Amino acid sequence: PGTEITPLLTPDPTRPDVCIESTLPEETNPCRSASLMAAAEQYCAALNSTSSGYAACFDDVDPAGFYEDCLFDHCSGASVACDVLKEYERACIDAGEIDIVSVVDACGVCNGDGSSCQPTCVGSGDPHYRSFDGVAFNWQGQCEYVLASDCRSGSRVDGATANAFEVQVRNSRRRPLPGRQVTATVAVAVRLPAVSRASASVVEMYRSLANAQLNGAALPALPYADVYGNTITLAGGILRVYAGSVGATVTFRGSTVRVTLDGSSPLLNNTCGLCADANTVSADDAALSQMHNHWIAN
Repeated sequence: PGTEITPLLTPDPTRPDVCIESTLPEETNPCRSASLMAAAEQYCAALNSTSSGYAACFDDVDPAGFYEDCLFDHCSGASVACDVLKEYERACIDAGEIDIVSVVDACGVCNGDGSSCQPTCVGSGDPHYRSFDGVAFNWQGQCEYVLASDCRSGSRVDGATANAFEVQVRNSRRRPLPGRQVTATVAVAVRLPAVSRASASVVEMYRSLANAQLNGAALPALPYADVYGNTITLAGGILRVYAGSVGATVTFRGSTVRVTLDGSSPLLNNTCGLCADANTVSADDAALSQMHNHWIAN
């Protein structure tokens, strides 16, 4: 009191020179009925159940505050509540907990089934996979594997040509958890398509952004673009690799890798690897994706 405090922020000409403090009314709880609360509790259950996919993180990041925020926000609108779930997952990853099972589908929808967006293949956790056509499976492999590759006629002879788009993942050796042994994705390599083997580039992504590489050297200044329409960008702590000529985006954060195809991508119905074929037919994915040993990168 009696001391003048100098503002540090640049003055905003739209605000009055003198700010008059006033008290705003407190927000009222939007969960006004039992039905609204029940729906919110079901939507936010991952934050409040010891059997949920988030349970492995509860000791590292207390979910209580997130749960209350999720309930409040869901009664205001589910899309807002989804942001709370995403924020909890980010907090778990930042705390070093990689064994959570995400409730966010490939389209960014919480508790969704991945059917509302572009074809996306996801590998996460210890590890859980979901193919481009939405088939979920688990694979505890300890090697390096082809996750997704350009398999158009002429692009592949039992392996993509040296200048075709391909995503490979490196899984860790099995590490023991109570009652089980699991692996996790620790690195991702993306071969960017080009006109020749000599001009093709490889982006390597690791859990630490500082270790990311382009052609075996530290990443150049970002955003990066080459003459083939390939780009590398960084936003929100997530490295994004885009192969423009085939309309494919690859991201890697924590232990979750995502490969998303544009709606007009020439790779639709033309991919192979653990992600299967992106032909919108889920019935054939199990046979393709579970050829585990066939997709080992040696």
